Amino acid sequence: MSNRQPILQQYYTRGRQGVFRSNEGYDTVAKTPGLDNQFIKKALHPFCVYDAPRQLQERAESNLALFPEALVSFQAESGEMVLGRSVFVGADFTGQRNTFFSHNYVIPVERRDEFIKNPGKIFGVRTFADRHDDAAGKELPAVDDIPSEKGLSQDRKQLLGQLGIDERLFKQLLFAVMSSLAAKKKVFISLDVDISASSKSAAQMLEILYSCLPYEMRRHFGFLTFSNEPQSKKHIHVTFVEKGSIRPGGGHSDKDFLFDFSLGRVQNVDLQDGGHEYLDFAWEYVNEPRILDAFHEFCEEVLAGADHALALNIRTYYELCALYLIEKGRTSVYQSKRAGVWQALNSYLGHSSLTRKKRLIELQEMLMRIEVEALSSKQLPDSETIKQIIESYRVTRQERLQMDLIRFLMDVLMKAKTSRQSSYVAEVYKHLSSNRELFGFMMRTIFGYPQLVKPLFEDYMTERVAAVTSLDQMLKEIRFWTETEPQAMRNVVFISTTTEKVLRLFTRERQKLAAAITIHQFFENIDGARSYADELLDELDKSLMKLVALDTLSKDDFQVLIALLEEKPQSFFGTLDMESRHKQEMLMNLAKLHEERSTPHPAEFFRKWDREAISVQQRMIQNMLSKPLQADEFPQVPLVFYREDHFGQEGFQFAELLEYVQQNGGEAVTLSFIQWTMGQRMFFEGKYLLPAYRKALKAFFLEEKGKRLRDKEWRKRWYAIRNADFRKLLDEVRSETANPFVKLFRHKATVISSAVVLLGAGAWGGYMVWGGTSTHVQPPETETQPEPIRPPAVFVPVYRLMVDEPDIQPVRGVLGERSQDASTGSQPVQTTTP
Repeated sequence: MSNRQPILQQYYTRGRQGVFRSNEGYDTVAKTPGLDNQFIKKALHPFCVYDAPRQLQERAESNLALFPEALVSFQAESGEMVLGRSVFVGADFTGQRNTFFSHNYVIPVERRDEFIKNPGKIFGVRTFADRHDDAAGKELPAVDDIPSEKGLSQDRKQLLGQLGIDERLFKQLLFAVMSSLAAKKKVFISLDVDISASSKSAAQMLEILYSCLPYEMRRHFGFLTFSNEPQSKKHIHVTFVEKGSIRPGGGHSDKDFLFDFSLGRVQNVDLQDGGHEYLDFAWEYVNEPRILDAFHEFCEEVLAGADHALALNIRTYYELCALYLIEKGRTSVYQSKRAGVWQALNSYLGHSSLTRKKRLIELQEMLMRIEVEALSSKQLPDSETIKQIIESYRVTRQERLQMDLIRFLMDVLMKAKTSRQSSYVAEVYKHLSSNRELFGFMMRTIFGYPQLVKPLFEDYMTERVAAVTSLDQMLKEIRFWTETEPQAMRNVVFISTTTEKVLRLFTRERQKLAAAITIHQFFENIDGARSYADELLDELDKSLMKLVALDTLSKDDFQVLIALLEEKPQSFFGTLDMESRHKQEMLMNLAKLHEERSTPHPAEFFRKWDREAISVQQRMIQNMLSKPLQADEFPQVPLVFYREDHFGQEGFQFAELLEYVQQNGGEAVTLSFIQWTMGQRMFFEGKYLLPAYRKALKAFFLEEKGKRLRDKEWRKRWYAIRNADFRKLLDEVRSETANPFVKLFRHKATVISSAVVLLGAGAWGGYMVWGGTSTHVQPPETETQPEPIRPPAVFVPVYRLMVDEPDIQPVRGVLGERSQDASTGSQPVQTTTP
């Protein structure tokens, strides 16, 4: 025996005892010692079975030769190939019960391909045993090989014809068998032959079908040549069953592939006409196994490393068959489906798991030669084919092939442009631009040939830019070119075309400044295009200065625009037109105001500006004031409300000024603002408030009948402002808003005060004359009433009586109190008002 892994054996039947049981019954009766017991029980025993044909049982057939054998083959889960046979052997050792005998060979994984690549070694085996002598023991020898006869020698199409199988039925059978491996469907076949010949006919048909199966499919394929009825078994894909057993409610599912030749019925095999390359190929060469084997070897090489999903898919072999035929020189296959062939080729070249692609690469070179030759005859590839040719670049790793592809595509474009096929040219560019790597490579090549720059770059670039409809799209377009081919940034046509388009789209933007900033930020993130970017941004900023409405700028907008202009060189401002220069000077004027935070006099600040420019700057300042107003912004408020009339008279709109401060700051901010104005010379003439300002202030405090001065706390705050003229104004407001009774007493305050003093003096003198210096006779002691105690009187000025609600005491109490003060030498207490 050689050093190869041996083939192991197993016998199974009904005996007095077996390997696993000590009493009579069905069991393994002998095995090769190296065969694992668990493998026997789990993998072999389920297939050690035979159900005699019903028609032979019904007639109590005793001729054992008429009972069909059941040849079985399948791949175990552990990888071994099992090849076995079960036969009906009549009475068992008791002579009373019929039984069967099973003989299985277990072929190790390492030797499996010896059998699957040579169908004769499976279907030509004639060494199966049909009995076992108990005296021989329970051990079987391992064998180095299984003797077999040569495969089919008869014309295979003729043999198929004898079984009633024509070309269409053959293709349906092969399609069902190949599909069953991936679709998890079973194939059940009932031949229209005598039952005694059914197993032999099944084996012959299977050998033909088996030779048409690619090797990887064979490694997973299982079959059984006879079963008395359909039964779904694990690992078995094709089962031949007794005639008449395929019926509704049988052991098959509704989705299984069913072939009942006795009834001429095929079920669940939906095979459309046309488009079955491999089925056509298999039928064409069914009598030439060597050609079929050559194709299977081609598939083995191409699919090396492929997963089961690819290797067991029937569509895979349709595609590989077309590639194989083209490789063998049948170019008509390519001409009939050029795009499909390229797509299939790209698919396999692109599979990272496939490890042997030499023949595929050679095929790619062959297809390119065919296309180049066709192009030399002015035959352009159709749009779908050119798309797949362009896609092939993604899976091409050979630089020589890549360069050949670039030259071919450039030639395609030039010939298409020459023949004025603009839609075709656009389609080719569309596919090219979707592959950035290829497109960049081609553009770099084009820039190496000056005569090609205009037709293949400038014309195409111009069309792309013309199709752009928004600024965002235009920036993406520029990014596309900077990333794909940076040389474009130095092309004069590109610079002028893109700059003009950007400016045109910029003018349509509603938010000009925001759009300009977006463009600036975009170019900050673009590398290798500084010169181009600077030139474009200068033109953009000129357009911005011309179009921007200064009086609509917010504070943030103003700061952004100032920052943008500060980065510009001095030479830039010399290129501005008169209107833009005027705007730039106004911006700088306001920027100086914000930088210095000073309190300029409006007349000085606006000295060199005309009335229209002043108005624009005032609106700009007002837009930049905070809401609520901040104290550090007080100096800017007077600038907003400064006015110069037609006669050159300067002044302020004080009423509007105070109203603005009140509306945008509230009462507290207004108080702070007015207090701030008390220290600003622009609001005074000498020591006194400007008449117009004083008038506006008075009107301000007179609002709602002097409401601001009626609240005690707020009155204190307003009176706390240290300015005599302002306090006098407050007094005037209080006087004018007091009720009539208070006004009366305030106007007669001097007269009333004098009368009160005289009255008090007269009372004092009377008291001193009649009671203060005379001697009284002591009256007799009599019972007197105590004089009621009065609260002490306090002297209150007359005008205070009109404002507050005093507690007025009788004059007598006051006089008495004062007499007491006089006797003690103290001074009366006086109260004051604010």
